[in-house]
Amino acid sequence: MEDYSAKLTAEPFLYNETKILAKYLLDGYEINELRKKNIEENLIQHKTKGSISRTNAPIFRRLQVMDREMLEDFVFSDIENSKYILLYAIMKTDKLVRDFILEVYKDKLFMRKEYIEKFDIDNWYEEKCILSETLRERTESTSAKLKQVIMKIMQDSGLVIKEKDRFRIIRPLLKEKYISMLDKNGDIEYAKAVGGLL
Repeated sequence: MEDYSAKLTAEPFLYNETKILAKYLLDGYEINELRKKNIEENLIQHKTKGSISRTNAPIFRRLQVMDREMLEDFVFSDIENSKYILLYAIMKTDKLVRDFILEVYKDKLFMRKEYIEKFDIDNWYEEKCILSETLRERTESTSAKLKQVIMKIMQDSGLVIKEKDRFRIIRPLLKEKYISMLDKNGDIEYAKAVGGLL
């Protein structure tokens, strides 16, 4: 079984940055050329060179998941749909986020629950630690950060709203085109999980 990774601690949603670089790809830049150009010219307007290098990895990993049709939809469709496309790319490239959405968020949608509670997140994470040596070996602060980043991605994508210690679930209305793009990629279960579709 493929193990989890703790790299997510340094990989937030990065919506604006990903969108900037997606536009360059649509303009005909090659991925490797663009990766270099971003480091040299700071296309994403980050404060430090180190920060650019750190965010380059997740951004380009996510962009490589998108075909041209998806890239165009990501860049040109409304912000809600655009964020769901980025969320899909994150689910495809980060097992921890994917499993949280498939195992916690989706269940909550199906059970028509209004909130994801802190104990839901903690219990789920504890279960993952039993299965994953990588997660078991993390410090408490890294584990806390991982949970925090997962929930921040959930918020930034529009799936939840933070209310004190818990997260109110927002049931998204997915566009037909989004569902069919994921279906075409063999990932209809992702659309079902995000949209609470049967």
